[in-house]
Parts: sequence; C-alpha cells; structure tokens
Amino acid sequence: MNIEIANRLVQLRKQHGYSQEELAAKLGLSRQAVSKWERAEASPDTDNLIMLSRVYGVSVDELLKTDDPIPEPKSDKGVKVTINGKPVRFDKDSYSITYGDEDDESYRKWSPPEEEEPASTKFSWTKDFGYSALVVIAYLCLGFALNWWHPGWILFLTIPIYFPIAKYIDNPKRHSFLRQFPYFMVVAVVYLTLGCVWGLWHPYWVLFLTIPIYHAIARAAERRFRAKHLEILCDDDDDDDDDDDDD
Repeated sequence: MNIEIANRLVQLRKQHGYSQEELAAKLGLSRQAVSKWERAEASPDTDNLIMLSRVYGVSVDELLKTDDPIPEPKSDKGVKVTINGKPVRFDKDSYSITYGDEDDESYRKWSPPEEEEPASTKFSWTKDFGYSALVVIAYLCLGFALNWWHPGWILFLTIPIYFPIAKYIDNPKRHSFLRQFPYFMVVAVVYLTLGCVWGLWHPYWVLFLTIPIYHAIARAAERRFRAKHLEILCDDDDDDDDDDDDD
C-alpha cells in the first residue's frame, strides 16, 4: 500500500476518535490487520475499503486519493516510557495504558476499574460519634464549674471502654459481646472512682480478682458464639445444595 494512503487511514481513524482495537472490532477484523494497513505493510480488500468508507463517512475514492501530500501523523506529546524496550502509552481520555507495539504479541492494555458506588451512609458509633471530644468537654465543665479536676480525670479512662463497645454495636456478628467488652478497664475505673472519691481502696481491690473469672466466661461464650455461627453457615450451604439438587 502507498504510504500516503496509510497515513490517510491513520488520520481518519484519529479524527473519529477510534483506537486500532475499536476500529478492528467495527470491521470484524484483528487489530494486527488494521495496524498493517496503517504501516503500509498490507492493503485492505474491496469489502474492507467499503466498510472503511462507511465508518468514516467518506467515499472510497477519497480514501485512495493520493494527489495531495499527506503529512506524517504527529506523535503523541509527552515523556516516552519503555519497558524492556517496548513503548508504554497513556491515553489521557480514557486513562488507559498500553504496552508494546499494537501488532506485537506482547501488546497489553490496562484500564482503571470502574469506580464503585459509595457505601451506604450508615451511622457508625466508632467513627461518627465524637465520644473523645465529649469527654474533654465534660472534664472541662467539671473542672471550671465544680473544681473537680481531681478525680474528674477518671473520665478519660472511659474512652478505651467506649470504643470496643461501639465497635461491637457497629458489627455485632464478629465477636460475642463478652469477648468485646473491656471488663478489665471497667474494673480499673470503678476501683479508682471508689478510691479517689470515697477512699474505699480497701477491700475493693478484690475486684481485680474477678478479671480471670470473667475472661474464662468470655472465652466460653466466644466458643459458643463461633460454633453457632459455623452452624448457621453450614445450614446455608446445605440449603444451597438442596436448591441445586432441585434444579
């Protein structure tokens, strides 16, 4: 094929915004065939010329016209990047990346995945409720209004108690409540409150002896929770198998 005709085919394709792959799909051909036409290594037959004229909205004579000089197609501007000697091109319109020559077996095209729809705006006690800020405000109010700077600082110890409970409320299917509940922190807060406010340091230190008892109960509850959850999953699988058998 004449190089001027090949350049004309390149210009027409770019004017209509088609890639070689898209044009080949419209013509029912391979991308390599279109690439060979545009490199003047092969010529389209009569049927393909007619199809090209219809796609571009021009006559066959205009496709084959070579009287006027046709400039070489302009190369894409920007930084040239290669991988193992193969060119990498970036399509600014579709944000896709192509690697290798289009008529080469190493040709690869990557496009970014479609953006997922935003998740539902469900209220989260962990992220949306500002418990820490609320504690700070409460502490300042107690300090300035009642001069309870001490033992008002104990309020800050409720922050690590709040978040595990809020996390369980947001996702109750992950663990049992006893496993999620920060019992040891509750014991510490209760003991400090009794000691700092009423001076009952003794004998309420005994509260700390209940921590290992609580953890033993929590572990048992967690095993039961997981066994029940596994039983539900097995029942769902059995239901799916029954549906398949019915089909």
